[in-house]
Amino acid sequence: MARKKMAPPFEIMISIVDRGDGEKVAKLLEQNNINHLVILQGIGTTESELAELFGFGVVERDIVVSLIDQERSKAMVELLYTDLNMGIEHSGCVFTISPSSATLDLLNTLNMEN
Repeated sequence: MARKKMAPPFEIMISIVDRGDGEKVAKLLEQNNINHLVILQGIGTTESELAELFGFGVVERDIVVSLIDQERSKAMVELLYTDLNMGIEHSGCVFTISPSSATLDLLNTLNMEN
């Protein structure tokens, strides 16, 4: 039996910041009642091949993945950019993506209204 699918009432917000700043992102999200999040550790490199050759190009990052309701996603992106100064070059980025669909079971598991 096929499961009924529907457009989810949430988006996935991804914030990429310097190592250690993931806690700042998480705190700001939690202060705004966004509690479904996880902080991952990532490693990136700079654009300079010479810096990478000498081992200077490795940049450690925190990647914060959170679920956010669609009505508040734009405002939260703006809040993160403002409060964490993400407008400064190389200070981080935040964006949202919308899952194409989710089963009713997933929404129930996340305790979200359908």
